[in-house]
Amino acid sequence: MLYIYQFPDWTHFRFDSKKVLDALGKARFAEGKLAGIYDICGSREFENRIIAEDIAANFAIDSHALDSEAVLAEVLLKAQGNEVHIRNYLGAVANSANPLTLERLESWHQGYARTRGMRDTGSTITAGSIQFTGPGPERLHGEMENFLNWFETTPMDGMIKAAIAHFWFLTLRPFHEGNGRLARAITTLQLCRGRNSTHLIYALNAQILKKHDEYLSIINRTQCGNGDITEWILWFLDQIRNAIQTSESMLEAGLRRFRFQARHSGTPTGEREQALLEAAIAGTIPREFTAKDVAALFGTSHDTALREIQSLIEKGLVAASKKGGRSRTYSVVE
Repeated sequence: MLYIYQFPDWTHFRFDSKKVLDALGKARFAEGKLAGIYDICGSREFENRIIAEDIAANFAIDSHALDSEAVLAEVLLKAQGNEVHIRNYLGAVANSANPLTLERLESWHQGYARTRGMRDTGSTITAGSIQFTGPGPERLHGEMENFLNWFETTPMDGMIKAAIAHFWFLTLRPFHEGNGRLARAITTLQLCRGRNSTHLIYALNAQILKKHDEYLSIINRTQCGNGDITEWILWFLDQIRNAIQTSESMLEAGLRRFRFQARHSGTPTGEREQALLEAAIAGTIPREFTAKDVAALFGTSHDTALREIQSLIEKGLVAASKKGGRSRTYSVVE
C-alpha cells in the first residue's frame, strides 16, 4: 500500500470543487452570522471560555487531560501566565497575521512535547485498525520548506487552506510528538487569519473531540488515498458549522436580551419585573413559563405570581398563550 506522500506531486491536492464550494458557502454563511451576533452581544468572558475549551480539547484529542478551570485561569493571565502551551495558543490567535515559520513552530513545540527539533527517525502510528507511517526524516526539511512556503504565499479561501494545512502537517508529522496539537494550533491560526480577526469565536477542537474516532478514521483514509481530499475537506467544514452552532447557542440569551432591550427600551419596569424578564431571557425559567415557575422563582404564592405577570402583559412585555387555566404559559415579547 502506498501512502499519499509517496505519489509524485502529492501536495497538488485534488477535491470536488462543486461539493466543496457548496459546503464552504454554508460554513461561511454560518460564520458570518455568528460574527454578527458576537459583535452585538459577545464578551471577553465568552471568548476566554471558548479559547480555554479549545485548548483543553486540543490536548484531550491526544488523550492528555487538562483541568478546564486551570486552563481558563491561565487564559485570563494571558502573557503573564506560566504555561507555555497556553501562551503560544493565545499568540496563534492574537498574532495570526504574523508569518508561520519553522522557528515559530519549534517554539510552540516546546510547550507540547519533551523533545526539541524535527525528528531524525521514522514516525509510525498504530491505533486499532489505523496505521500510518510518515515520510522519512531525510525528506522532512524539504517538505516543511514546501509546506511553509505554500502556507504563507498561496492565495486561497481561509477555511479551505485551514483544512489542507491541517491534513498536510499531520501527514508530514515533522516532530517526534505533539504533531496533532501543533496541526490544530496551525488550523486555529489560519481560521483567525482567514477572518482577518484576532478573536476566536467558536471551539473547533471541542467539536473534533466529540467526533474523535471519525476524525482519526477520515484522516487515515485520506492519508492512505491517492491525493483526493474531498471527504476530509467536507468533514472539516461540517465540523466548523457544528462548532459555530454551539457558539450561537451559547450567545442566544445575549442576543435575546439585545432584541428585547432594543424593542422595549422606553418601558419602565420594577425590580421584580426586571428579575422575571431576565430569568426568562437567560433560561433560568422556561422560555414559555407558567405562573408556577414564577412563584418558584420568587418564593411567592400563585396569585402573587399572576399579578407580576399581568403587570408585564399590560406593559406589552409579556404575552400569554391562548390556552387558559393554571397550565397557561407566558413568554417575553422580543
